[in-house]
Amino acid sequence: MKINIIISADDRIRQKIKYGFTLLFHPLRADIEFSKTIAPDCPNIFYGRQFPNDSKKVLWVRSSEEFAKCILNSVIPDTANMSWLHYADRKLPKLFPGQNPLNPDIDFDIAAATFMLASDFQDLVSLERDEFDRFRAMDSLQYKLAVLDYPVVNYYSLFLKEKLEQYFGIRLEPKTYGGSDCGLALTHDVDFISFLNFRMIRREMFGIALLNRHRLGSTQRAEKLLFPLYALFGRDFPKMGLNYLRDSEIAAGVKSTFFIKTGATGKQDIHYNYKSREMRNFLNSLTGAGFEIGIHPSMKTYVNANEFFREKNRLQEVLGMRVDSVRQHYLKFTASKTVQIWEKSEMKYDSTLGFSREAGFRNSVAFPYPLFNFAEDRLSPVIELPLILMDGTLAENKTITNAQALAKMKELIEETRRAHGAASILFHNSLTDPIDFPGYTDIFSEVLRDAKQGAFFTGTLAGVAENFR
Repeated sequence: MKINIIISADDRIRQKIKYGFTLLFHPLRADIEFSKTIAPDCPNIFYGRQFPNDSKKVLWVRSSEEFAKCILNSVIPDTANMSWLHYADRKLPKLFPGQNPLNPDIDFDIAAATFMLASDFQDLVSLERDEFDRFRAMDSLQYKLAVLDYPVVNYYSLFLKEKLEQYFGIRLEPKTYGGSDCGLALTHDVDFISFLNFRMIRREMFGIALLNRHRLGSTQRAEKLLFPLYALFGRDFPKMGLNYLRDSEIAAGVKSTFFIKTGATGKQDIHYNYKSREMRNFLNSLTGAGFEIGIHPSMKTYVNANEFFREKNRLQEVLGMRVDSVRQHYLKFTASKTVQIWEKSEMKYDSTLGFSREAGFRNSVAFPYPLFNFAEDRLSPVIELPLILMDGTLAENKTITNAQALAKMKELIEETRRAHGAASILFHNSLTDPIDFPGYTDIFSEVLRDAKQGAFFTGTLAGVAENFR
């Protein structure tokens, strides 16, 4: 089905609006075409302040002057006095509202709202960053509007689909994930592989056991001192975690993506020997079983293209194959530079975009979607599969129980299914650590079982993205 879209807008915002429409139609089997004139042979959408008087039946999305001001002044919209769209039992924010006499149901700039929530414009203009130079959840529209727990853009897309079908008497087919209505990518960041490592010994013995940075009890602190000794005698929790994750997923008949580190540029990076015989054997066991291996680049690579390229090439040399997927260590990302670095290194897929300290839909999207390149004001070829939860976010929250953590995970996964979407979830190989992640092997097993039973297409990051059609 072809949809023709005419955009009457200032050149400085035209590409942003095109991006908004691109994302709204991305979950649909529709070919959108942007033109300057109304097409006689297909449904037409007109975007602009004034509707052309001589037009035939055209769906009007009225453009917002407030959106243009936000873009030109590098600010996000005010959340006070927000009006809401009640759709599919969800409250969706009507960012950039305005009366639409021809299509009164669409009384807000849905394309601009999509861009504002999904494009990382907020990351670009925010002056508030955390100690790792990351955009903070608390500063996001999603957090302020209390919509972090569901993918607003998915519902915008479903809403627009419904209005188009009613208005033009057509049927728009949704894309699927290998024939399933929803998808889930299982992913694992391998930050370290052994406690028999100087930096790990220093971290566990001094940072955690002696300085008590994790605020543990005396018994747990004492046991932390023994972790290197445990590892020496074969009970090396990170190594055990690698095998546990691989073997559990093979037994369940699913595949996942393991993100491997090959460099260290910051004190949060733990260097490990990714070229050792043992590690090569493990990586070969993954590729032989159809798993994906991605790059987990070090702390400073999110703004350093040369170092990113070096680390990616190291992994490709060890594997003897191309590496297509990335997740930045510590979820480090800046909209002004990181996307360009991924493009220059010819990355195809990313799953960095989640909040480290809050689970949920950071960009209000739950499907594989193209990123926006702000430096060149255009669509990026890099496809993002949003990260909606990771074990560490919940395990480090000492105010909740494991049962509550599991319930939160299930809630977000169910919301992804409900929105006919897809997302990635992250469990580290350190989940076998009985102090930092007590009971998390059981949590992982239950999440894996639920995903298999919930009609998800479950697989690697690349697998979910490539089967979205």
